[in-house]
This record gives sequence, structure tokens and C-alpha cells, in this order.
Amino acid sequence: MDAKSLIKDHLNWRGNKVAAILIIGVLAQGCATVDDRKINQVGTDAEIELDINKRLFNRKNIDLFLDLQTNVYEGRVMLTGAVKSDFNRRRIETLAKGIPGIQVIYNNVQVTNSGGFKNTANDVWIRAKIRSQLLAENGIKSANYQVRVINSTVYLLGRSFSNLELNKVLTIAKRVKHVSKVIHHIVVRPLIRK
Repeated sequence: MDAKSLIKDHLNWRGNKVAAILIIGVLAQGCATVDDRKINQVGTDAEIELDINKRLFNRKNIDLFLDLQTNVYEGRVMLTGAVKSDFNRRRIETLAKGIPGIQVIYNNVQVTNSGGFKNTANDVWIRAKIRSQLLAENGIKSANYQVRVINSTVYLLGRSFSNLELNKVLTIAKRVKHVSKVIHHIVVRPLIRK
């Protein structure tokens, strides 16, 4: 390799590193102001999600990548999606196990042959409706909730500050038209300011 190529590779590497640091900084700043997780927890959660996605994007597992959505909140991993076999459902959970920082894995991946454009459009509409109602409702910190919808089943992950807030969130999700079921992994834990 000649000197010109080495310099070009070094500048490319430095540029990518600087870009990555800037992106992480912007994301971390945005998360710190919107979300009630500590900044180091936001980083850990992002690393967990990235590690799971890297494992799914591996050549041996690429068939699962498009079938799965991953959410992480305070080390709690929620896997959602739809696959055609229980073997693939178990395979997805096995891929996530052993990643540092994971506290618990909620495997909500559905085994089904149903789906298609109509279901996807309906799921997107339901999710948008829930997100907008959580945002508009007084007494709900909407940034503390992650919402997924698969075949009209709503999955929620996050943290409520009180049972009252949790009940409001669940009521909103259940009342949206076309929702067949609500499954939540929300913990009730007050925010302790120091």
C-alpha cells in the first residue's frame, strides 16, 4: 500500500469516527432531554439493540432480520415480529441471549402465516394513533414508552411513574379501534431525583 492510500484510509477512518461521535452525542443529548433514563443507560440500551441487530444481520440469520423488531428499555429487551415457525421464534431469543447488559428478554414474536399489506397498514395506523394519544394525554410521559403493533396486538415497553399513569397508558392502547389485545412490559417506578 502506498503512502497516499494510507493517508486516505486514515482520514476516512478519522472522519467516520468523528461522525459517529457526533451522531452519538446528538442522540444522547436528545434522549437525555426527552427520556427519563440516565445517559449511560440510554447508551447501554442502544448497544444492546445494535448487538442484537448485528447478530441478526449475520449471514446465517439474515432470514430473521426483516421479521423482527427490537426495543430495549433499561436493559429489558422486547422482541416483536412474526415468523412462520416456532423454531425461528426460539432462534431469535437464542441470538439475543448472552449480550452484556440484558436484564430480561420478552419474546413476543408471533408464529403465524397471517400478515401482509393490509395488516401492516392497520398496525402502522394503530401505532400512530396510540403514540399521538400518549403524547396528548396529561399525566403521561410519552417518551418513556415504546410501542409496537403486530397483527393488531399492541406491545408496550417502558416505565410509568405511578399505577395511575400505567392505567391511563393501558386504557389508551385498549380503546384504539382494531386493537385485539394489549401486552405490556411496563414497570411502575417513580423517578427519584438527586
